Amino acid sequence: MNAQTEEIKELDPLVFCEIWGLSFEEASGYLNIRARTMTAYACKKSSRTHRKPSSRVKALAAIHHNKWLKEGKSFRPEGAW
Repeated sequence: MNAQTEEIKELDPLVFCEIWGLSFEEASGYLNIRARTMTAYACKKSSRTHRKPSSRVKALAAIHHNKWLKEGKSFRPEGAW
């Protein structure tokens, strides 16, 4: 991270996947949740299976995001699994 980039406290897990080019399976490993839970986050709000991410999951996504930025890890191109 450089001086212009501030650390974030919470990050939606779906945004975390999108930014870093992760599959739900990969992200679920970093966030200590099941891939099925990640899928439920992506369901439409009118769906019975829709779930909202907890603040713990959002915080963990932010921790990994901030850590990877500090380490200089680059984003994966979209669609590269």
